[in-house]
Amino acid sequence: MISKKTIIIDGSYLGNKRGIGAYVESLISGLKKIKISPEIKVIFIVPLNVNLKIKSDVQISILKKPFINKVIWDSLSLPFYCWLEKGCLLHYTGNTGGSLLPRLLGLKVILTIHDVSFLKPFNKVSKPSSIKQWIGWFYRRFIVKRIAKFSKSIITVSNFAKKDIKKELKIPSKKISVIHNSISPIFSTPRTNQKKNNILIVSGPSNQKNLNLTINFLQQNKDLLNGWKINVVGVKQRNSKFIKYIDEINRHELINYYDQASILIMPSLYESFSIPIIEALSRDVFVISSKLGAPPEILRNFGLLYDPKSCKELRKCLIEALKVIKYKINNKARVYSLNFSQEKLAKKTLKIYINTLINKR
Repeated sequence: MISKKTIIIDGSYLGNKRGIGAYVESLISGLKKIKISPEIKVIFIVPLNVNLKIKSDVQISILKKPFINKVIWDSLSLPFYCWLEKGCLLHYTGNTGGSLLPRLLGLKVILTIHDVSFLKPFNKVSKPSSIKQWIGWFYRRFIVKRIAKFSKSIITVSNFAKKDIKKELKIPSKKISVIHNSISPIFSTPRTNQKKNNILIVSGPSNQKNLNLTINFLQQNKDLLNGWKINVVGVKQRNSKFIKYIDEINRHELINYYDQASILIMPSLYESFSIPIIEALSRDVFVISSKLGAPPEILRNFGLLYDPKSCKELRKCLIEALKVIKYKINNKARVYSLNFSQEKLAKKTLKIYINTLINKR
């Protein structure tokens, strides 16, 4: 049994349309849905400029605070707010955090490391393409090794990511817990649109998303895709008759593109989880995914895997997928995808919080 304890959670990525933003939103929503002991107080600290749709309630408090930049937020602001709110446990949710001030204030720290792509050589992952990206790259490389050793526990999103963290950071296995990402409850609602001859790619500007090579491959396989269109979400480029590019959109808008798609292609060279895979499965979309990184672990046998650098392998998968989608998609894939719930993510995370609070070391 523990006395009244306050847990502070980093909400700086809330509102971000990419993976870490979805993770933080899922954590808040999940914690709101489960029962939390009255001995525990949970506070999310978020930047003032975040447009919040989620509000504080009896279980979860959400406080808005000034945000200057990520380095100051991690190393100074968040530990200070934690001290101000009489917090004893601080959860950094996005690969980085502070080590000196939390230590001086006697805070217990939990760190979520989504991946360690920033520790990989550039022949395996994307090279920074702007000054801001270079600063972020150097900062993550500098801080993650320090805070990982100082943290009481590390949370990551897949067994692949856990092995990668152990390899790159030399962290003992028992310190790392795997809690899979989740999908929004909107993905469990009935489909609203009829499937069309659309292929969906949910991507981003990073080279490790392998988009340009994949578009090249699809252009080379137009003979297979007569009457088909490609929708690429997450990248802004000039459209053609064959390919439509859609800039970053939120999950509520994205679900419409899943519902119009028959096939999802996930061609990344490095993924520590891949939320689009389970989102696609939940909407009865057939998945063709890269076999690099975590996708084989997440997709299991509910789709097809290929070498993302091989046009021949992608073509083979497309031929097989076009045969499969003529028939009803196996409902087991949808049931499987719905196991990745926000409640499950929240329960497992809360358990780590409690174990960390009880542990006096």
